[in-house]
Formats: sequence, C-alpha cells, structure tokens
Amino acid sequence: MTLLHAIPATELLRAYAQRRLSPVEVMHAVLDRIEHSEPRIAATWALDADAALTMAHESETRWRNGDARELEGVPVTLKENIATEGTPVPLGCAATPLVPALADAPPAARLREAGAVLVCKTTMPDWGMLSSGLSSFHKLSRNPWDLTKTPGGSS
Repeated sequence: MTLLHAIPATELLRAYAQRRLSPVEVMHAVLDRIEHSEPRIAATWALDADAALTMAHESETRWRNGDARELEGVPVTLKENIATEGTPVPLGCAATPLVPALADAPPAARLREAGAVLVCKTTMPDWGMLSSGLSSFHKLSRNPWDLTKTPGGSS
C-alpha cells in the first residue's frame, strides 16, 4: 500500500475525484510525516498546520460541491524565497528582517488559485548561494535518504 504522503499529484487528483481519498486525510498524513521526519532532516520552515488543514477542508468542500480546480487539495511546499502573504521571507539569512510578505509571489498565487494546499516553506542557505547548504538562519538540512549528507546547494 502506498503511504498517503507519497502519492503523486496526478494519483491524488484521481483519488479525490473518485472519492477514495480526501484532501483532509492526505494533509493529516503529510503533517504526521513532517512531524516524524523534520527533527532529523531540518528541511521545513513556517509550517502552519492549522492553516494547511483549513485549506484542505476548503478543498474537500470544493470537491464535494463539484468546484474542484486543477490542483485541488494537492499538498505543496514552496522554497522560502517565494513570498506568501503574511509569512516573512528570511532568504536563509539571519541578517534578513523578518517582515511578513504583503502579497503572494506569482508562483504562490497561481498555486492557491489552482487549489493547491500550501503546507510550509522549505529552507535554503543564505540567499540561496552556498553550495554547501549552510544557512545562518536554519539548521543544516539533511538528505532524507542519507542523513550523513546534505541535499546540497539551495535544494
């Protein structure tokens, strides 16, 4: 059986349309996976589980009402340098003032419009420029398949 957090977007959309899965149950699985993995891999920032679950509930309602959009209920993460309204954009750097973004950057806005569920941000090194992956703002991220390695660069 495929774990819910690992189902590809195309399969999720098919399962939602057939009412075999719901965005809310998938979001719970994603949040559980983050809670389990994050202490070891340090890959996320600005997780707001309540907001993600609210978005998942809204997606579930749109599926139920026949108003689903292109990416309705698909959980996504965004790199922290892509602004989302209300969330600071530290750019991986401790010297960056933590001022909430006034609006979504175009990629975030398009994902919202398409019904995707914004889960959290993924970390990056200072200004995305260090191939080592070192950040003055975040702990060093680890490769989830080999914790002795980093994902490298701004990945």
